[in-house]
Amino acid sequence: MRANSFNTGIASEYLVLAKLYRLELEAYVSQGNKKNIDIRVIRENGVPISIDVKSVRGYTSLVVNNVVPEINHFIAFVVYNNKFKNLTIEPDIFIVPSVELPEITETYGKEKRVMKGSLVSFKDKWNFISEGYGDNGIHTIEELDEIDGQMKSKSNW
Repeated sequence: MRANSFNTGIASEYLVLAKLYRLELEAYVSQGNKKNIDIRVIRENGVPISIDVKSVRGYTSLVVNNVVPEINHFIAFVVYNNKFKNLTIEPDIFIVPSVELPEITETYGKEKRVMKGSLVSFKDKWNFISEGYGDNGIHTIEELDEIDGQMKSKSNW
């Protein structure tokens, strides 16, 4: 059977979802083929989190053309290292706050790509989703609204 990127993507979304459930987070997978957000999480304090899952079977770069950096939006990069069919080996999972993407993204022609080497410091950073990211960590909906407004006024990525 030929490698199927749709199957890789679905497998990765449910793998990430399963890990979120193991962290006892309230998480929901989005349905559909053309969606911007793959998983929604609601923290205990009511703050919503969105997750975009990007996956690759090999050891390579990942395309991020459709990702918009936003507060409390994360990218879960799932890299199978050419071991997709080996169920005894877990893929590498990198949890990247989308606001960090401009710093680690390279442009090749019209494509924005993240190289696996630039993801090392984000490996298994599930606490970014469960606890928050950055100095303020966004603890309330009011903080989220305020910081989101500030970020939109500065964004040019």
